[in-house]
Amino acid sequence: MKLKYKKLIIIITVGALLLGFFILTLIPTGGNSSNLVEDAELVKCTNEDINNLVTSYYQAKRDVNLEALEPLVSDINQIDQEKLIAQAEYVEDYQNITCYLLENEDNGAYRVYVRFDMKLKNINTLAPCLSALYVTMGSDGKNVIYLSALDKNEEDFILAADKNSHLADMQKEVNDKLQEAINADEAFRQLYQTMDQAIGSIPSTPEPQADAAEPTADPNAVPTTDPNTTPAADPNAAPTADPNAAPAQ
Repeated sequence: MKLKYKKLIIIITVGALLLGFFILTLIPTGGNSSNLVEDAELVKCTNEDINNLVTSYYQAKRDVNLEALEPLVSDINQIDQEKLIAQAEYVEDYQNITCYLLENEDNGAYRVYVRFDMKLKNINTLAPCLSALYVTMGSDGKNVIYLSALDKNEEDFILAADKNSHLADMQKEVNDKLQEAINADEAFRQLYQTMDQAIGSIPSTPEPQADAAEPTADPNAVPTTDPNTTPAADPNAAPTADPNAAPAQ
């Protein structure tokens, strides 16, 4: 049965930010295939189609260009335009984008973890970020960022991938660097908090789930934390236990 998930929250991350920097809070799953994904090496992406897709996605989000976003995602209606516009008020650019992959061997899709630096307007300090996306092959044979319904296999894969041991190390590194930036630059901290509050104040429109009793995985999200407690890592993310909530963002 296909499982519905909530709308993708634009990409920005740290803390209680719906804009939050993604720290992956993971839901335990079982089974040998899950264990394989959890222990697999996190591979730096050398697939230029995927690298270009992700770079174009962030550029379109930065520019609030829905026309450019539409061919990059499976369902443009899952993009929250109001949050996208609100985020663009604070974000100048996404820089140093690097993708890391875990492959779903059952269907050839990828959980893509995106490391990047977020440049806030009029602030020199960069915000280290980590976001998570789910990339599949579209009907036209091109890679797309998947925002549509998940089947059970895809959900289990995403939940297991987000528990990867190498990913945990990367999360810690990003979070430590983000906390250093927050501690070192008061102007950065204040603007980041202002952005967090502005994005968080925009209500999300919840979508009904196919089965509220079953946990759902978010193909393009990771939970967030508070910039004044434990930094997270993505400006467009929401909780992983919620199939379209946030690395990422």
